[in-house]
Amino acid sequence: MGTSINQSSPRTLNWKAAQAGYRDADVPISRVAAEVWRAAMNQPSGNLERLLAQPIVARIGALVEQSTSSLDLSRKSAFEIARSKQSTLATEIARRACVQVAGTKDWRADFTAKLFSEATAYLVSRDLPGFVGLGRVHNVEEAVRFKSSLSQYAADVARRVERPRELTGRNWADHVKKVVKQLRGGK
Repeated sequence: MGTSINQSSPRTLNWKAAQAGYRDADVPISRVAAEVWRAAMNQPSGNLERLLAQPIVARIGALVEQSTSSLDLSRKSAFEIARSKQSTLATEIARRACVQVAGTKDWRADFTAKLFSEATAYLVSRDLPGFVGLGRVHNVEEAVRFKSSLSQYAADVARRVERPRELTGRNWADHVKKVVKQLRGGK
């Protein structure tokens, strides 16, 4: 039997600001999400915006148009990641997102929304368990709801940002920047 280790966020001022929203119920979800994404862009390594903006993520997203089966998408995305030799946190998030939106009509919107939903859930999951019982979330059930609210907020923001007609490397990178700017509270 194995064990899992929770890799917490770096101990920076930016992450402390984000974590304040995990404690204080008066901090709106939009502000918590903004602080989480600000911190994610300003950590010493692993800039998630840069990782999500990679062309491989766009290629994984484009696979959704070619298949309606989650199983087929899982296989195709795994093959694309292996072929590109770019197995990263972002490609794993993209793979999860594409499998979850298989068969949807507005696949570009659904993929982007799910991508940012999953990325936000990942970022929040690193630290939120350490804040259960310390203010905003009193138990695991409330923590799950809080994380879900943050993920849904990120998905909603991503849906509101105009998407490119085609997922090419360049326009995808610009699109990711626009979504992250909105998540960080930009106009």
